[in-house]
Amino acid sequence: MKNQRFLAYILIGLTFGLFVIQPLAISLHMYDMQGDNGSWWEYLPPAYQQVAGSWDLDQAVIKLLFGLLGIALSLMFMVRQKIFQLTIRRDRLEEIRELIAAGENQQVEFKSTLRWDLRQFKPNKALEDVVAKTIAGFMNTRGGHLFIGIDDDGQAQGLHEDYASLKKPGRDGFEQYIMQLISTKLGTNYCALIDVSFFQIEGLDVCHLEIKHAHSPVYLHQDDHSHFYIRTGNGTRELDIPEALNYIEENLNGRSL
Repeated sequence: MKNQRFLAYILIGLTFGLFVIQPLAISLHMYDMQGDNGSWWEYLPPAYQQVAGSWDLDQAVIKLLFGLLGIALSLMFMVRQKIFQLTIRRDRLEEIRELIAAGENQQVEFKSTLRWDLRQFKPNKALEDVVAKTIAGFMNTRGGHLFIGIDDDGQAQGLHEDYASLKKPGRDGFEQYIMQLISTKLGTNYCALIDVSFFQIEGLDVCHLEIKHAHSPVYLHQDDHSHFYIRTGNGTRELDIPEALNYIEENLNGRSL
């Protein structure tokens, strides 16, 4: 994948050098030789004709130089883009570390796994319900951050057990499974409120769910019943029907977008 991207940048640079930089340089030279008479763009068509029609040794060397110039510019852009991405990711990772170091609170929750039961050593659907419950609580309150692969003490545990339990192991399969869980348990329209990302901490994968607050009540659908949860302190609490109706009226109805 990386090699394909590198080759793509080389081809783009070569094309840019031959068919953009070289015609521009030739047309500007023609314009200058004519004493800056007329319009510069009028010299572009003959410049392109010269690029396409001349293939003697001298012109081949010139084309090679313009092609190399285009490739150099393209690779410089690629490197600069990579540096920019790494800087953003480094800053983001620092923010993540600070959130984890601060511990669990109303807007931060840790889960060791998504579905792998560390006591029974097998997948446990009940753990998925706990994750879905937490997500619903965040959506019904002020949003928040859910970290999967971090234990209650803020130590990285990784996602290797969860990965191994999936039909499609790895980050992509994990993200797809989370989105399917949200779609099934909360509703497909609420998937848009979740931003899933992965980071490595101490060499272990950690999944970060950044959860936005909802503008309408979010219910957890479980065993043919709907449950309403909110965040209170560093936990998630279910409200009974009178409490839920009162909370929805005071906090969700008419919440600004």
